[in-house]
Amino acid sequence: MVQSLTLVVTSAVPWQGATARPHHFAKELASRGWDVLYVNGPVTWLSPLKNPGLRSRNFLLPRQSLQTLPLPTGSGQLRVLTPVASLPFGNLYRWINRLNQRLLATQIRFATDKPVVLLPMLPNSVDLLPHLTPLATLYDCVDLHSHFPGFVNPTLVDTMERDLVYASRVVFATATALKARLSPYHNDVRLIPNAAEVALFRTATTVKLHPLLAEIPEPRVGFVGGLGAWVDYALIAAMAKSRPEIQFVLVGPRHADVSPLNHLQNVHLLGLQPYQELPRFLQGFAVTLHAFVNNELTRSVNPIKIYEYLAAGREVIATRSEELEPLSEVLWLVNSLDEALAALDRVLAGETRTHPTVRAEFVSGQSWAARVDQIESALLEVIPSSLRDRARG
Repeated sequence: MVQSLTLVVTSAVPWQGATARPHHFAKELASRGWDVLYVNGPVTWLSPLKNPGLRSRNFLLPRQSLQTLPLPTGSGQLRVLTPVASLPFGNLYRWINRLNQRLLATQIRFATDKPVVLLPMLPNSVDLLPHLTPLATLYDCVDLHSHFPGFVNPTLVDTMERDLVYASRVVFATATALKARLSPYHNDVRLIPNAAEVALFRTATTVKLHPLLAEIPEPRVGFVGGLGAWVDYALIAAMAKSRPEIQFVLVGPRHADVSPLNHLQNVHLLGLQPYQELPRFLQGFAVTLHAFVNNELTRSVNPIKIYEYLAAGREVIATRSEELEPLSEVLWLVNSLDEALAALDRVLAGETRTHPTVRAEFVSGQSWAARVDQIESALLEVIPSSLRDRARG
């Protein structure tokens, strides 16, 4: 039981949103006895303009700022902190970010009086360090943050990220491109790709079809994940227009303009669905799709959905990238609409990219538990010996 300190995970996404890497890390570490404080992604005073859903709740001062989540007996502790809304433009002006992080540090200190180890997933978190004085910081780089759209000064975000890398004992990177980018600034950057909750997604072969798919004819092509600016809606729309007899089903929250898909009768947008229900959707897909635009941001992405699709036993058509090239044996990698349609036709005709045993062997090593083994090993390396001995005992 690692109860002598608090592991603070600063996430880019809320706990209540689509389940992503920080959720899996937090749950798995807590199940192993760690005291984990998950800090929800930042919300600013301008957020309701971009996300109308925030207008219907008290987002400035959350009614329940600290929530303890149930865990099995013998586990550690997992709590979720929902901070008060912060000032906008923290990615444009460093002085604003410093004010925001100082306020956030006060809220974190209200949630725990223990020594903290910081596992940040945002460059902004560097300005927490003077106020939290963590025992150790281990930066988990999951994206090319300076290339996200919005109110972002890329130079500032890159500077904050470099400062955070310098201050970290160990740095993790999800993708080879991110590791190569950060390695000049740190001598211990470890590649830890994304993964899948393998046991859950393997049930896609046995669970019942989700009711939302019952009225959608077969065959179905499925996309599961956030609908952000990185998704190639033009490619999906072109595929749907070229194959009107095939249904294209997209499961996930909308974060961008999806107008290219509007008015297409064979495209179905089902929105965010409970994570535990995703295998029931995958059960109904003859083919799964990973369609990203080709830009600097997406070239640094190691997609979680790829591992989940494969764990569910699905055939996967994916837009080609350097990050996915090593997985060419198990993926249908495509460069164009023609290649995507050709792959789709071959799969629907019964062809598989590889033998199921090869796919199963690959999937067996892609669990979140295996990834957290690496995270936990690094944590135990850097925390003080007195706490480390207690953790192991």
